[in-house]
Amino acid sequence: MRITVASLLLLSALSTGEAAQQPDPPQPEAILETGELMVMVIRPAYVELQQMMAKSPADRPQWALLYQKAARLAEFENLILFRPHERAATPEWKGLAASARRTTAALAAAVLSGLQSPQAEDFAKVRKNYESIAGSCNACHRTMSREAPVIKP
Repeated sequence: MRITVASLLLLSALSTGEAAQQPDPPQPEAILETGELMVMVIRPAYVELQQMMAKSPADRPQWALLYQKAARLAEFENLILFRPHERAATPEWKGLAASARRTTAALAAAVLSGLQSPQAEDFAKVRKNYESIAGSCNACHRTMSREAPVIKP
């Protein structure tokens, strides 16, 4: 089979035309403004987690529920990175948002570890991770918003 230059040019033109007609892939975009995200999504998730942290889980189902609350908060904290305002593009915002995501993800990982074989000392590790969340939230609140509440463990 002999391929000519004209055939190659035709194939190239067809493939370029197909690529040009493809829509851009979807990108993450915020649905809520940052304040709404905090009040309507993150704060209620934190309050539920706070209630679960009042005492050590008594059994595996309670550990599983605690993991659900911790993982959900971690995922919600991840949304802070996708904010629709100029300030969110700054390194300071990105660093604080990444810190919030990191501390909540560390809590979820500690709870998951405890869920696998619950021991009393596992809750002490979980508690330590939980208490660090308030620090990362408050660091961001102090830096980025004077109206934001002080978070307490």
